[in-house]
Amino acid sequence: MERNNIKYRIAGFDLTQFVPSWEGTVEGEDFEMNNGIDFSYNHKESVINCTQNVEFSQHGKTVLKIQLSTYVMMEPNSVAPFIEDGKLILPPYFLAQCASFGHGALRGIMYLKTTNTPMEGIIMPPVVYNELFKKPISFDISEQK
Repeated sequence: MERNNIKYRIAGFDLTQFVPSWEGTVEGEDFEMNNGIDFSYNHKESVINCTQNVEFSQHGKTVLKIQLSTYVMMEPNSVAPFIEDGKLILPPYFLAQCASFGHGALRGIMYLKTTNTPMEGIIMPPVVYNELFKKPISFDISEQK
């Protein structure tokens, strides 16, 4: 897919979940981290939502769940070249960019919200999303008008 220029801006973040459960946490022991990413698209507003879910566990017990939605508003004219047969097809490089915004915010949120907790000092590792997203994602926009 040709690398077109998508004009966009971050439209906001929404921390929809921050659920700690420190009881039974053993300081100094490792945590396991699982994460997932979901995308949705609002054609009327020309906004993509990248929702990231992160869960930390220790000894099989969940100690922290975080969910953050990152909203990226795209200029409708710059989205037009990515519309084909009633579908918006977003390229991997743009999806990686959206995910990177949220991941950076999550790292900061984690730092701020775990101060003076058993997870203080745990740093969420950086992720190179360009290496993870290899295929475009398509959204059916024919019914969103």
